[in-house]
Amino acid sequence: MVYRVLADILVILHFAWILFMLAGFFITVLAFRMKHLFELCVFRTVHVLGIVYISVLAAMGRYCPLTVWENALRRRYSPSTVYPGSFIARYIERLVYPGVDPIVIVVPTVLIGLFTAAVFLVRPPGKIKKAIIRVLGKVTGR
Repeated sequence: MVYRVLADILVILHFAWILFMLAGFFITVLAFRMKHLFELCVFRTVHVLGIVYISVLAAMGRYCPLTVWENALRRRYSPSTVYPGSFIARYIERLVYPGVDPIVIVVPTVLIGLFTAAVFLVRPPGKIKKAIIRVLGKVTGR
């Protein structure tokens, strides 16, 4: 019973992570209009690292580690509760994209990852930009 509860808690955390990734993308887009959003250092850093990681996993055709962990917990509870495929295919596609080809999820995920990483590199948060300038100054002797 404990494994089932842990797996269910993991599903909730997985949904929260997905919402964070989506919110981060929209905040990045909004930041072009509201410049102060570019200064959300911790939020933007965690978001860009997460979205790049997710994009790489999607491009490689790998499942999110949270999906693997959830299935391992379900398998320990009862092997019949393990589902094939990814977390997104299991929970989100059923609600939003029934019967959709996985490429419909993979391509936007990779594009969002590339966009977010590019924006982060072009407009890093002020704290990170200052740190980079400090390090470069020490390296170049300026």
